[in-house]
Amino acid sequence: MALRVGRHTFSYATYDAPSDVLYAAIDGLPRGSREPTPEEHLWRFDEEGRFVGITFMNPRAQMEREGAVYVTLPTGERVRAAGAESLVRSA
Repeated sequence: MALRVGRHTFSYATYDAPSDVLYAAIDGLPRGSREPTPEEHLWRFDEEGRFVGITFMNPRAQMEREGAVYVTLPTGERVRAAGAESLVRSA
């Protein structure tokens, strides 16, 4: 299932229910660096510094608290992760 976050579409998305972690990447699990978001998720960057994915930490808890899964992008805009709720609920 694809996940849409702002103008980014992540074709790879999987949810680990026991850990409450959702992995979203443009193409498979990204290698490279990570940086925390204000929501305590992790932005993922490849070796060249391109934004390639997000690791959502505790998305089920955020859904229960805020009604949806949100993340602040590297550009500063806070957006809803469209499709995240379906992935979490289906687990």
